[in-house]
Amino acid sequence: MKTQVKKASKGKRASRAQTKESVADIYGRFTELIIEKLEEGVIPWRQPWHDMGLPANYLTKKPYKGINLWVLLSLRYEYPFYLTYKQAQELGGQIRKGAKSIPICYWNFTYRDKETGKTVPDSQVGHYPLDKLRRSGFLKEFRVFPIEQIDGIKWELPDATKTNELPVLGRCESIYADMLNPPKLIHRGTEAFYRTDLDQITMPEKRLFRTSEEYFGVFFHELVHASGHEDRLGRVGITTPQRFGSENYSREELVAEMGAGYLNNLTGILNDQLLENSAGYIRYWLEQLRNDSHLIIEAAGNAQKAVDYILMKCPF
Repeated sequence: MKTQVKKASKGKRASRAQTKESVADIYGRFTELIIEKLEEGVIPWRQPWHDMGLPANYLTKKPYKGINLWVLLSLRYEYPFYLTYKQAQELGGQIRKGAKSIPICYWNFTYRDKETGKTVPDSQVGHYPLDKLRRSGFLKEFRVFPIEQIDGIKWELPDATKTNELPVLGRCESIYADMLNPPKLIHRGTEAFYRTDLDQITMPEKRLFRTSEEYFGVFFHELVHASGHEDRLGRVGITTPQRFGSENYSREELVAEMGAGYLNNLTGILNDQLLENSAGYIRYWLEQLRNDSHLIIEAAGNAQKAVDYILMKCPF
């Protein structure tokens, strides 16, 4: 019996090691995808959206979020729609020979009874008191194909995105005006920054910027920072003082960059000036990503939460 117990214990340890290894592999694969694009001079979080909208699953119509959004945007396929192999088969389609799948990742969760340690089925979770449950998350990966690499399906595609009735700058202004619990905004000096202790964004006057689009591009960056205040999302990069250049500082800057990229796209201000690539900027993020394979996925997830909070009451 003792020998059997030892073998079972080793098996459990091996299983846990494999799980950890697979999660690390997922982080690594997505980091390499983004690094590859940066090395090509493409900044994924500065990619314009397709005329037909955000990358989405063709069958469910749900847009991809977080890191999946930026990976798919950076690939620039003809149409922004994707299917898994199984979904394509269900629709009577066939993946074209030689087609390459694209990795998509998502978080899944399991629930266990704190006393017994037994897994609680999703259907029963709602019947358990929250203090009796232990939740653990794990990263999973699946693969999708762009629809132009799938044959045998008569695609029903939407018209190109119609222009929003609200003028571009009106959309920019409404982002802040309609935000739930917005930070204070003042115009002073020549620098833009967010102060956590005052919950205040300081911006130079609009006349000091070359264009209104440039002004709002900077403002959205600071607004994403403000979303991390303890009275909003309580993000570590904002609630805890960060030393310039530290790991958490870099994480928070990437969150603000990605969140601002989303808002720039949404409002329609992503023009050539905001798309302009900087060799120094790209080198900086290449170094950060090579040093931390978790950075890009976690930053993209936090940026998505920031955007979702900012747009909670947005009218468009």
